[in-house]
Amino acid sequence: MDLAGFVIVIILIATLLIVLSEKINETAAVLFAMSVAGAILWFAYGFSFREFVLLMQWDTILFVTAMLIVVAIATSSGMFQYIALILLKGTQGEPRKIFITFMGFVFVISLFLDPLPTMLVMGVFTVEVCKVIDLDFRPILISEVIVGNFASIPSFVGSIPNLVIAVWAQTDVALMAIVLFPLSIILLIVTLFILLRWYGPQFDAEICSDWNMLYMVKPSAMIKSKRDFYLSIVAMSILVLAFTIGALRVEASLIAMMVASGMLVFAHERSEKLVQQLSWGTIFFLVGLFGLVAALERSGVINEFVGGITSLIGDNIFLGMGFLIWIPGFFLSLIDNVPIAALLAPVGLSLGQSSANAIVPLTLYIGINVGGYMIPFGDAPNMIAVTQAKEGGRPISFMEFTKVALPLGFIHLVISTIYSFLVAILFL
Repeated sequence: MDLAGFVIVIILIATLLIVLSEKINETAAVLFAMSVAGAILWFAYGFSFREFVLLMQWDTILFVTAMLIVVAIATSSGMFQYIALILLKGTQGEPRKIFITFMGFVFVISLFLDPLPTMLVMGVFTVEVCKVIDLDFRPILISEVIVGNFASIPSFVGSIPNLVIAVWAQTDVALMAIVLFPLSIILLIVTLFILLRWYGPQFDAEICSDWNMLYMVKPSAMIKSKRDFYLSIVAMSILVLAFTIGALRVEASLIAMMVASGMLVFAHERSEKLVQQLSWGTIFFLVGLFGLVAALERSGVINEFVGGITSLIGDNIFLGMGFLIWIPGFFLSLIDNVPIAALLAPVGLSLGQSSANAIVPLTLYIGINVGGYMIPFGDAPNMIAVTQAKEGGRPISFMEFTKVALPLGFIHLVISTIYSFLVAILFL
């Protein structure tokens, strides 16, 4: 590693520490770090900023932007709340059925939504519904964060880190779904069993009080825009179908952008407002992050890092899978999972190639998604849930969240490791 590469690594570490401290806006910090890294490349190698920018993964950035547009329109239409209310009315006010219904619905939508918009959509709805029927919403909010994260494991559109890994590690999306979806189902069953036992006393009542109040609310009242509602159903159906069959080998970013831009066209006068409401912080955070990774790649740091890890692990695929599951899932759970995904994805690709086993890179999806919910400040969706609980009048303490999420996360990592080893043995 030359001096320029060493300085860029120092910049990356300093940026991660600043992001972790939350004293400076993470998007601002990453964009500034990217700019400094670009200047270093120019001084050290005569590498122009234009050439530097062209190295970045713009197709992934556009894909994320397109998916955020789809989610924004679907959310604003009330589609998810409409479906959730219909499902809840079938529980007849039984707390355990309500809990299972919430978890099942979060599991399904998390296959298509990042945990952050999932909690933004479901968190407020959960708090309001539980207030109406006089049910403590804190156990449900904590559980939704946990389920929303591991439900994203088998879907390359299920979370932003998944998209990052899919691009860098050149993931076979079909193989990813086939291998990892059964694991998500296993984790859901185990999680429901543990959480229902943990929160058992709070769900012992046969019927929630004031349940009839919820029956007075018509599901159609959740629909804020019929045009956006039907538009969202059509768009989500097209995306699911296209991603499932591969859309005749058309790139996912192109499909998503065509659907998202089409939705904006049909939104007419609301398009400008919807675009303004997008999570631009997330988009520019990715721009800065991909810029830093491009700088690391151009200076040769990525190759040296990957080479060091692969030489340490060798051809032992089980050691490689353990590394990709436990390093991001447990030891780096304090750090935002997006930069960890970007840094470890090349390692996953290299380990998969050296071991001639395509299962190895897939284990990184497990570690990245499970590591997001160990502690309340480990990721943005966790903080959203804590904030929503506080605004609802029943705060979630650090200990209350951690004593549930940390042991569950550890159990999930153990189960995932055993499952991955068994699958690898079958593929050998």
